[in-house]
Amino acid sequence: MNYILNYPLGELSASEAGESDVLKNLEATVHRKQEILKQSRTAKLWLQYSEMVQVLRQFIKAERTGNWPLHLQSIQEMLPFLAASGHNLYTKTAYVYLMTMQSLDEDHPDVYASFINGNHVIRRSNRYWAGISSDLFIEQVLMRSVKTAGGLTRGRGMTESQRSLWLMSMPACAEINQAMQDLSGVGYFSSEQHKDETHARQKKDTNDIQTLLTFLKSRNPFIDSEVDRSLRNIETGVVADKTVNVDDAKKVGTSILQELVGKNIADHTFRRKKQAITLGNKVQAKLDGEPLRIDSQLLFQRCTTAAHGIFEDISEIFQFELCGVPSSIFETTGLPREPQKSTLAEYMWNLIGLKPKAPTETHFVLDGGSLIHRLPWAKGATVDTICMTYVNYVNNHYTDATVVFDGYPSVPTTKDVTHFRRTKGIISPKVNFNNDTPIKTKKDEFLSNSENKQHFINTLGEKLKDGHVQVIHAEDDADLKIVLTAIEKSKQHTTTVIGEDTDLLILLCYHSKDAINKIYFKSEAKQNTHKIKIWDITETRRKIGPLVCNILPFIHAFSGCDTTSRIFGQGKGTVFKKISTNIKLQDHAAVFCQESNVESIHKAGEQIFVALYGGLLDVETLDMLRYRIFASKVCVGNIYVQVHTLPPTSDAAKLHCIRVYHQTQVWIGKGDKLDPKDWGWHVEDNKLLPIRALLPPAPEKLLRIIRCNCKLNCDTKRCSCRKHGIDCSPACGECRGMNCSNTSNITEADELDDR
Repeated sequence: MNYILNYPLGELSASEAGESDVLKNLEATVHRKQEILKQSRTAKLWLQYSEMVQVLRQFIKAERTGNWPLHLQSIQEMLPFLAASGHNLYTKTAYVYLMTMQSLDEDHPDVYASFINGNHVIRRSNRYWAGISSDLFIEQVLMRSVKTAGGLTRGRGMTESQRSLWLMSMPACAEINQAMQDLSGVGYFSSEQHKDETHARQKKDTNDIQTLLTFLKSRNPFIDSEVDRSLRNIETGVVADKTVNVDDAKKVGTSILQELVGKNIADHTFRRKKQAITLGNKVQAKLDGEPLRIDSQLLFQRCTTAAHGIFEDISEIFQFELCGVPSSIFETTGLPREPQKSTLAEYMWNLIGLKPKAPTETHFVLDGGSLIHRLPWAKGATVDTICMTYVNYVNNHYTDATVVFDGYPSVPTTKDVTHFRRTKGIISPKVNFNNDTPIKTKKDEFLSNSENKQHFINTLGEKLKDGHVQVIHAEDDADLKIVLTAIEKSKQHTTTVIGEDTDLLILLCYHSKDAINKIYFKSEAKQNTHKIKIWDITETRRKIGPLVCNILPFIHAFSGCDTTSRIFGQGKGTVFKKISTNIKLQDHAAVFCQESNVESIHKAGEQIFVALYGGLLDVETLDMLRYRIFASKVCVGNIYVQVHTLPPTSDAAKLHCIRVYHQTQVWIGKGDKLDPKDWGWHVEDNKLLPIRALLPPAPEKLLRIIRCNCKLNCDTKRCSCRKHGIDCSPACGECRGMNCSNTSNITEADELDDR
């Protein structure tokens, strides 16, 4: 590097600098580092994304500067990614275009010479970065004048003579325009400075870069491959299975392009199964094993539209979800809808109307997980210093205390979804530490690694014991252990449970029926909170009633908890109110709190779903109710029906109900012998994930007609989409709903211009 820096000014050309051994060594070093990083599939994907961005920047540079060889190079480098992503028409046309242009020097040497001189782009000025692509120039000039006052689409007509007259008059109009500017002294001028170089634009770019860096700092995709070699979404933490190969998109696209060699491009058909498979394909509807890349709401609309005339009774199709996932209980990502647990506690607090005072003498039972997140960590502090901070805090605030910690086993658990949702895609490397090890990473990042967290909990537990604090370690989730510990302590004296989780309140109301002394539940004091809710569990049980308290675990699990889905449009307060005021629903809920078989669980759960959505108990099934609600919305509404506002199908509800049963049994202390895999869960990548549905998203014959495989323009009744009165969409095999005559995109664009 010193060789380059110390070289006399003006005596080293750019080409000579590029060929220097120093830069070659730097390039080789960077390449070696990239190959090491690529051992992690996530890093490999992001390096590939960086390459794609570089190709795009290279193409923009070629257009702005009029660099013809760079233009062709960029098109060639784009092709594998276009093919892998399924942009079939772009792939075909770009492939033919590239082949034609590469032989331009032999076929049309005069045109080639002009393009080499930078004339494949249009310029309004002689500035270096002012080139405009021909298609963009056509949009800005020709198409704009077509659609403005006096243009062809504004009343003149589109006959051959009218088009000829309009085009031939354009040079004369331009001369008149220039003459008017000269006469009036008014003209259009622009600065020599490009708009991308203005102070405002540079400031915005800097802020955007900082935002991106802040996000990536805690979700670094380029972590050591020894820590994590998986392919994951760095925002949600969702891990791809082995079928996902989007990190090899360039390789996949290259193999697709090789099939085009020597073939007639118009007759060639691309196969979806050979395209890159993304993480989103896992939650999409499939036909013949191939994913239909289509939005869930759009799929629902197309299914309900196309079903008329195919099914004698359209209500038959509502036993299927008609979208990629059961959207009333799952998000479009395939994850369960995130619960809003605190709303149940809020509803109960307003219902009972109690404001008890904290007891003066009590034994405290602390939720260890809440305690860990309660105190901040000083940056660079040692493990011993951090642990002593917790010990001093507990001894100063709770004179007689027992701390119960969660366990984080290496085997799959039903809380796996919650764990990686809470980490928000952050993956921290395992840290081998002892008491003297300084922790230099952020607390949340350090604890996002389950091995780090378990090791720290074990270390903290020993320090608390040395500080005369009782410590209990649960094997996995500690909620039940905390409650049972509090009930055991209440045999000798009044007990107060300290925690933030609504689960603790629900379990205390259920299990404390045999408590001898009073049990209280409250949150830890916070600086910005003046009033802390203190729950007298005995009085809470008396106000709510023993019958409802005995089914509270079911109500909480059914309406959404850490292991079960929230039901769209059915808040916890609504579920609590409807069940607590209906004896028949309470009988159905009791099925979940006793030993029951799958059939009785499904029957009871379906009736509760029917009641929540306003159906007729013991008369309507969920599938019947789905159709009735859909039909009523269509009749009275002037907008399309959102699929997630409908009840789940009987199939999806059954799986939800057996997961609710499993969680309810765990909470009441009878779930030890229940295998989650028998109750609506399956293992994937060493994680327990909920089974979304057993039935396909829609009948196969319906899926076949909502997409076409037209190789031409979709302008005849041979197009299955046009035949059934629906627009082509991204699910279609060839056209993808773009650049064909059976799409509303062009019409919508025209309407947008009219506004």
